[in-house]
Amino acid sequence: MEKSRKILRRLELLHPKKIDLSLDRLRRLLNKLNNPHLRLPPVIHIAGTNGKGSVTSILRSIYETSKLNVQCYTSPHIIKFNERIRINSKLITNDYLNILLEECEFYNRGEEITFFEITTAAAFLAFSRVNSDLLILETGLGGRFDATNIIEEKICSVLTPISMDHMNFLGSKISLIAREKFGIVKNSERVIISKQKSYVKYLIRTYLKKINTISHEEGKDWKILKKDYKKRRFLMNFREKDYEFNFPSLYGDHQIENASTAISTVLSITNFNVSNESINTGLLKTNWPARMQKLKGKLSKKAGKRFDIWLDGGHNLDASEMLSKIVNNWEEKKIILIIGMINGKDPINFLNKLIHNISLLIILPINDHQCVMPYEIKNLVIKKFNPDFDIECCLNIEEAIVVTEKKFSGGKILVCGSLYLSGEILRADGYKIA
Repeated sequence: MEKSRKILRRLELLHPKKIDLSLDRLRRLLNKLNNPHLRLPPVIHIAGTNGKGSVTSILRSIYETSKLNVQCYTSPHIIKFNERIRINSKLITNDYLNILLEECEFYNRGEEITFFEITTAAAFLAFSRVNSDLLILETGLGGRFDATNIIEEKICSVLTPISMDHMNFLGSKISLIAREKFGIVKNSERVIISKQKSYVKYLIRTYLKKINTISHEEGKDWKILKKDYKKRRFLMNFREKDYEFNFPSLYGDHQIENASTAISTVLSITNFNVSNESINTGLLKTNWPARMQKLKGKLSKKAGKRFDIWLDGGHNLDASEMLSKIVNNWEEKKIILIIGMINGKDPINFLNKLIHNISLLIILPINDHQCVMPYEIKNLVIKKFNPDFDIECCLNIEEAIVVTEKKFSGGKILVCGSLYLSGEILRADGYKIA
């Protein structure tokens, strides 16, 4: 893995001084690599602000349960880069990753290219050289000019809920962000549209009228009819036919919505033979780290039975609203919130819905990333909320647990604010991603 890290660091240095949203750099490199992106299995392309990673993982689990050979590309990684590239359901090996990265580096010949662009080229090389049934492709940051959108034909595009995020790249208005996100639907045989805000839904509908594609929209072509929390089953209707499915293994009501999006995708694609039994089993087998994940390793042992530790990589307003709904249902009197956020994020906006439920706020730095300094967040919180609880700045999660134990005899700990912080937490907990 050390060799991979060195190569990845070199590739980061190729980053352009000025980022322009364009596919030209990637197209140039792919042409030198003999256009591997034109030799891929059928593609399901996923974009959105929230839920795209969960929908991707649920789809992968369902198709794998159906005994299909599934390739998958996601970002960012949580613990190690290999997580981004799955070849027929297995993480890419270090040795093969090194070969692909060095090949891309050689043909790029030192020209400016973003890290995501050149590593996406490496992923396309990997996928083009193995026979598979399908490729599930998650966008990185946007959609229209995202490196993954260089794919020319897709059997399906999926739009998960779109909201404000990455404003420095995609624009400061929801209309601009939405147009970037739904830019993936070009050349798609069909489009699956998750629950969206009314204005975003209007923009998507307007755009779809201009292109010739089939669309299935939540609330119109499919919807959840009933949730049975005792049996952990939900009833949904897809194109005038009712189906009953298991709750997904992922925690939270929002994951049922994500599951319905993934199921609608599976039901709309007739290329593969997928039974309802495979869908139900796939829902139960889904695994997606740092999405309301209850820790069970070293950190939970350190905290003891008196404290539950939950981890979520959520970092924007919609994520905080989802987390606040979960926290509101927790019966424990003591809720300890631990956060860390990278530069460019808005800690106050994120904390606004969460701050009134907690007994202690602990703020952490994020190693190896430019982050909002803990004391800065502390000062902002004091100025904005004038809270009646303690705020502590700690160096790491171990120190945060010690502080928590000194103040309380038990409760729930929620760590959130960044996927990069989530990676640190999972490493500290000894979690292995396979």
